[in-house]
Amino acid sequence: MNLRLPLAITITFFTFFCCEEKNSEPPLAKVGEIQLTKTDLISEIPLNLDPEDSLVFVENYIHNWIVDHLITKKAEELIPNEVREVEKKMKKYKLSLISHEFEQFYVNKRLDTNINSFEIQDYYNNHLDDFVLNDYVVKCLYVKVPKNSKKIKEFKKYYHIYNESMIDDLMSIAQKEANSFYYNPDEWIYYDDLLKQVPQLEKFTKIYFIKKKKKVILESEEEIFFVNIYDYLIKDGTSPMSFEKEKIKSIILNQRANQLRKKLRLDVYEDALKNKKIDKFS
Repeated sequence: MNLRLPLAITITFFTFFCCEEKNSEPPLAKVGEIQLTKTDLISEIPLNLDPEDSLVFVENYIHNWIVDHLITKKAEELIPNEVREVEKKMKKYKLSLISHEFEQFYVNKRLDTNINSFEIQDYYNNHLDDFVLNDYVVKCLYVKVPKNSKKIKEFKKYYHIYNESMIDDLMSIAQKEANSFYYNPDEWIYYDDLLKQVPQLEKFTKIYFIKKKKKVILESEEEIFFVNIYDYLIKDGTSPMSFEKEKIKSIILNQRANQLRKKLRLDVYEDALKNKKIDKFS
């Protein structure tokens, strides 16, 4: 059977489909009493197809539509019980899908997305066992200094950061002399991120350096690296809250959304009872 559309019909289809009413147009294909019209086809055509690709799509779509309906009719004849089970599943899925779409619409209109730091901290404190580190994290200082810098002695002294004044002195000379400088006493970073900045640390085993060495001066051909790890958390320990904020926000939002869904279902049910729109029979 040749299912290719005549060129004239295809051109007419693309030229006049916007002007025709579905009930007045001739079918493009028919299987038993089921018809495929141009209007049925319109919503299935992908946007931005060039004319040649559009023709191919239309031809393939019509062919597949015919075959699908032929197979469906054959199934209704030979395995009617299985077909009825499929129809039940489709009705159940349709009901579930419509319900989900409306619940999502309801939630999107009412969901409060503002989450303050106290809520995040409270959730974190009450669920510490849920937050496990998958690697070592550290609080550290590192400085990259050109070898020809005249302030090497000062860097060697100040990078130990025994007190706040040493930090101030280090930051002052780092602004002028360092190629790179990092110090944030409140921020945890993964040890592997430190390695990316100071690859010379790979000469040490991770756990040895973090627990034993902690402070080191290393060199490359052009730079000197000063590294000071002043705090650390081990792998499989409790993950810092700073690493978990976005995860906690998502959890809290999901909890709020679920509460809204429960409220919707309860309100709809109670409203229907109140207005006698449902009957329950025992």
